[in-house]
Amino acid sequence: MFNTHQNIIEVLPTELWRDIFDYFNFKELWYSFRGLNTRIDLIIDQILLHFDFHRKGTYDYALNHILSSINVNNVRSIKLRKANETKLFFSIYPLNSLIQLRILSLVTMYSLNDKSCQFWYQLSSLKYLQSLTIMFSGYCNHENIMEEKQFIIRSIFNKEFCPLLKVFIISTAGTDRGKPSIPSLMLTTKPTKIKYLSIDWLTFHDLIKLLPALQNVKSIYMKYELALDKDQQQEIPTITRLLMPNCIRLNLSLSKDITFEHIVYILKHTQILEDLFLWSPYYFGNAKEWEMLLSAQCSKLVKFELDCMCRTAGGNMHQTSNGFQQEGLSSFWTERNTTIIYSGHLSDGISSHFTVRFNTKKVCISCRD
Repeated sequence: MFNTHQNIIEVLPTELWRDIFDYFNFKELWYSFRGLNTRIDLIIDQILLHFDFHRKGTYDYALNHILSSINVNNVRSIKLRKANETKLFFSIYPLNSLIQLRILSLVTMYSLNDKSCQFWYQLSSLKYLQSLTIMFSGYCNHENIMEEKQFIIRSIFNKEFCPLLKVFIISTAGTDRGKPSIPSLMLTTKPTKIKYLSIDWLTFHDLIKLLPALQNVKSIYMKYELALDKDQQQEIPTITRLLMPNCIRLNLSLSKDITFEHIVYILKHTQILEDLFLWSPYYFGNAKEWEMLLSAQCSKLVKFELDCMCRTAGGNMHQTSNGFQQEGLSSFWTERNTTIIYSGHLSDGISSHFTVRFNTKKVCISCRD
């Protein structure tokens, strides 16, 4: 009976085996099928490899049973979470040897303490990379990781590293907040293929430099701050053409220096926007100004939230709303089922939390296609 089943397995077509193997992660595949027979081993040697080391025990298993025998050209994605595992992996397989890589995710990345950024320069070899996530640990040397972050951003936008990149996420856990703009970042002239961009901190001055490269971007997320560069004040430039014509989602945290005029400038570049979230440590604009801006520049907007802190006048939070009273909203706001939420006084006794939010139907936005 065993021989009969073994013969049936032997004659299964290669394409069917590959379809079966697609249901297994690399650890399950090696543990369950590697070593059964020569033919299956040859098929496994040809399949595309996706290494996700986020699950406990997967890295040690790969190190002991897999990494020494793989064909590096078959590696399509790598997701590493621990600093020591990241160091060891790239000591075995240098980054520039993974030329067929499509996805690279380095979470809790350590500082390399290398002024020449030789490791990051190897990104220039990843011509087919489509998704890049680099999240530096907040416990690294702040100056070093800021230099490395700046090198990576300049390389992607000014030196055409990773030309097929669609998803670009980079974070230093907000450790560079309050720092000047990125030195040597040049005004971009050539559009990238990036559709999803997440940078935790950036100056408005640098964002303007990047805009010409963001003509394909669908989503921008800035977790910590979009800020003004105190060392390089400049006028808001005149808009001559839309620079983010495909952007449908903006999620921005703003510094206290960002004004309503800065937001006007950004939204004039995103006229098909569907989802807008803004957080600010201060309230700015008024109900009429926001209505005029959103109706003129964001006619397709479905989701909107303005979340800010504000100082109360005479202890009355409602006096800070600048026209955002629930009972006095215009038809623009009521048609979108807008709610105005006032939170209680904060610890200083004079500041409060103020939120304006559309409550329309949810919109499904896909930014990684």
